[in-house]
Amino acid sequence: MVVGLAKIRNEEHIIGKTLDNWQQYCDGGFYIYDDCSTDRTVEICKAHPNVREVLCSDLMDPDRQRAEWYNRQILLQSARRFMGPDDWVLYTDADEFLYKFDASILDNPGAPPCIAAPQYDLYITPEDADGHYSERRWVGAEYEIVPFFYRNRFLDGWHKADQRNAMLRIPMQMPPLLGVSLHLGKGISPKHFDAKCAYYTDVFGSKYADKWEKRKGQGIREDFTSNFGTKLVLWQDVLDGKVKTWHRDHVAIVD
Repeated sequence: MVVGLAKIRNEEHIIGKTLDNWQQYCDGGFYIYDDCSTDRTVEICKAHPNVREVLCSDLMDPDRQRAEWYNRQILLQSARRFMGPDDWVLYTDADEFLYKFDASILDNPGAPPCIAAPQYDLYITPEDADGHYSERRWVGAEYEIVPFFYRNRFLDGWHKADQRNAMLRIPMQMPPLLGVSLHLGKGISPKHFDAKCAYYTDVFGSKYADKWEKRKGQGIREDFTSNFGTKLVLWQDVLDGKVKTWHRDHVAIVD
């Protein structure tokens, strides 16, 4: 069984599509932690056929680095009431999709304790700035390694400030990379990009404030470059393996 987890806030514009994308892998349903949404996010989640539980908080923790791990750990503990040691935990953020993933590995008792995917950032360009995010075609050529699937018996969970990726109970240097992931966070709309900049500069705290302050007004990539200063590539070419890509550690943020 695969149980999905997601910690979300004000995601009415995308959460339905996200749950649809992951539903094919999550036969154990989805468990949601809603972090004080003020839009229709909770309503959409509760109506989705693959959502089993929505934990709703009416207190937005002012310590946002603490909230990143604490809320995820609460969600994990709730879902584990209904899980066995050999089940899988899938964690995704609301703006992450997975493609070309062979889920048969999850049926293999000898599968590694964690499975990740290379993840690419979607960007807004002048050619698609007025369109829906589903019409955007350009991504950065840099990928981040993002763990998505964790075998329950090996999963320690979330315990550290600003922690997105869960920890394992056993040492593991590098999980296998299967499938390919698309991160839509920077590519939803210019309005949402501006809101993201404001959150990280004015609400989250000082950790990312300088970086996101420099990104204000740059939601539309006029020169077709990524935040790492490299030329954007077509997402379809990434899916088809027609373009060279590389891990983010080999480049530096230039904005």
